[in-house]
Amino acid sequence: MRTIYYITKTNDTLNALESQDSKSFIEVLPLLEIQTIFPSGIWEQFCSCDSLIFTSANAILALRENLESLPNATEAMQRWRNLPNFTLGAGCNEALKNLDLQAAFSASRAYGEEFAKELIPHLQGKKPLFVRARKIASKLPQILESAGISLQQAILYETLLLQLQESQKEPLARDCVVFFSAPSHIKAFLLNFTWDSSFIALCIGETTRKCALELLGKEAKILLSPQVSKKVALEFAKTL
Repeated sequence: MRTIYYITKTNDTLNALESQDSKSFIEVLPLLEIQTIFPSGIWEQFCSCDSLIFTSANAILALRENLESLPNATEAMQRWRNLPNFTLGAGCNEALKNLDLQAAFSASRAYGEEFAKELIPHLQGKKPLFVRARKIASKLPQILESAGISLQQAILYETLLLQLQESQKEPLARDCVVFFSAPSHIKAFLLNFTWDSSFIALCIGETTRKCALELLGKEAKILLSPQVSKKVALEFAKTL
């Protein structure tokens, strides 16, 4: 079986797979750090919206941290329970489930821009709040705004790329699979390692795949995960 390199954030655990045998083939490379942002006007934004949009589990965790930091944290979390959540990917749904919440609508396709188009009929007449990172790759906000959706955006976290010391790096195995679940993961990898023609890039989502084509080149072996799910992607990687 090929070695699988799982690009992830610091303090992340490999809980996407349940089997310990599966985990033995996977090398975790923590090359990113997620830093929560606490804007002063988050309560006002949160109160003025009637629905929430998430394209990353990190956004859900960042919103929870923000609301729990408020003096009226209990009231804030209760208000969240009364709002519909629109999500992209199994990771978002799992993060909501861990908070005893659920998605009102989840994307059928693994692509932020297609997700935006799917959202339009659900959001007509609503005032959604898109909880997001400082930098995003998709054009979801522009698509919704051009459709007349009264969209608000809350920037609640940023993804920091970590550069390892040479002493922290070990040579990567040839013919390996490198798993990317976001465009930032590709950038973090390339900040630390050189892409080899024997590697296979496995991407979650069309946005990530497009970024891989741009940064790794058209000659690179790039595959798309069958589903927007880390568990499914890693199980798929074992079959390559």
